[in-house]
Amino acid sequence: MFTSLRSRLLASYIVMVVVTLLAAALTLTLVLRAISDNVSRTRLRSSLPLTTRLVRELLAQGRTPEEIVAVLRDNSNNRPPFRVLLIDRGTVVGDTEEGLVGERIPRELLAPPQVQGQARYIYTARNGKEYIFAVSLAVVPPARTGTGAPRRLIVAEVVPRRSITVYAELIPPLTWAAAVALFVGLLLAWLISRSVARPLAAITAATERIAGGDMEVNLPRGGPREVTLLAERFQRMVEEVKASRQAQRDFIANVSHDLKTPLTSIRGFSQAILEGVADDPERTQRSAQIIHDEALRLSRLVEQLLDLARLDAGQTRMVFAPVDMAALLKRVCERMRPLALEKDITLSCVAEEGIWLEGDGDRLMQVFGNLIDNAIRHTPQDGEVRCTLQRSADVPGTVEVAVSDTGSGIPPEDLPHVFERFYQVDKSRRRRNSGLGLAIVQEIVQAHGGQVGVESELGRGSRFWVRLPLSQGSRAAGR
Repeated sequence: MFTSLRSRLLASYIVMVVVTLLAAALTLTLVLRAISDNVSRTRLRSSLPLTTRLVRELLAQGRTPEEIVAVLRDNSNNRPPFRVLLIDRGTVVGDTEEGLVGERIPRELLAPPQVQGQARYIYTARNGKEYIFAVSLAVVPPARTGTGAPRRLIVAEVVPRRSITVYAELIPPLTWAAAVALFVGLLLAWLISRSVARPLAAITAATERIAGGDMEVNLPRGGPREVTLLAERFQRMVEEVKASRQAQRDFIANVSHDLKTPLTSIRGFSQAILEGVADDPERTQRSAQIIHDEALRLSRLVEQLLDLARLDAGQTRMVFAPVDMAALLKRVCERMRPLALEKDITLSCVAEEGIWLEGDGDRLMQVFGNLIDNAIRHTPQDGEVRCTLQRSADVPGTVEVAVSDTGSGIPPEDLPHVFERFYQVDKSRRRRNSGLGLAIVQEIVQAHGGQVGVESELGRGSRFWVRLPLSQGSRAAGR
């Protein structure tokens, strides 16, 4: 019956409203009874002194308790407004209504300070009735008794305590009030449970659509803050899944393209050699060179794909050790210099000495080699590629390596995507590289706890920068 969230919320609200109403009714009854008790006590305290004085005068006249009770009953002018008990040695010896004669009153209820007219106690008689009472001591000194001994009686005025059942007349108005409160509570409970359950139902429906392959879902925002936050997080997850699926499709398309292009060249030129089309040594040599270059290209692509797969899976083992950054960057520049000379590009390296950090030297060489290779490929003939190494002024405790070029620059709309896999800034040109180099750079830098970024201006070139945390020794030396 209560299997849905809405029904359970509604049932819990109903139970809460009913329990609250019952608690309120019980509390009201007890409060009214306490007020009634306080009123009775106040009236007893104001009446008791007059009754005590009258009993004292009758005692002085030598009257017995029975005679005193008779006088109290017949005294129309000075008759006490409450039931009067006369108590001697803890036993009721006189009662204006006779029902409690012989009743034993507990001694602790008659001991000081109770015997001072303080109506603070409730006494339960043998018949089960409860009485609110006030007691006082009536004493006649020996000089007035004529017997040489004082006479004394404890005078008590009592009033029956009202039973809870007396408040039965309150049941009809309380019932009507409870009915109205229950109706309003149920209406509010239904609205609240609906506001909570509706967005959750929308999320459930969205999950079913996603399971069916439909990613075009847009969840409404509404309901409590937690449910709204859940809807926002779920929508973000959907967008990320869509982006992931699109990236997967792009990845497959790009890998297929990058594999197909060199394979087509290899197949074409190898077929030319086999069929004797490339019959002279020069053409054969050229075909073999192309096959060799395309095979190397395929090898690099597969290597980069494996690198990314290992980095994604966290399976790449980084061997961290102290690295002299100046020596490493100069070594990378020397390796890349022949490639720069082929295009008549000036490659310079300015490195601050004494900078050390904990890192994987081979992987860092791969990072800077990829950045320099990328800069050379996008710099025109007679251009310049400049590498710099220095402590970062913007982020203390880090070293910054920058690779700047004088190429054509990157359009602003492409800057956020340059580190994405297979992303090409100029899509109209024939692909000369896999588009994985910068993605690998980002993964390796992040594995070192660093950051990588790019700044570019169209027509003036680009600047790629890498920030890595310094080792403790370099930090101390730089202070």
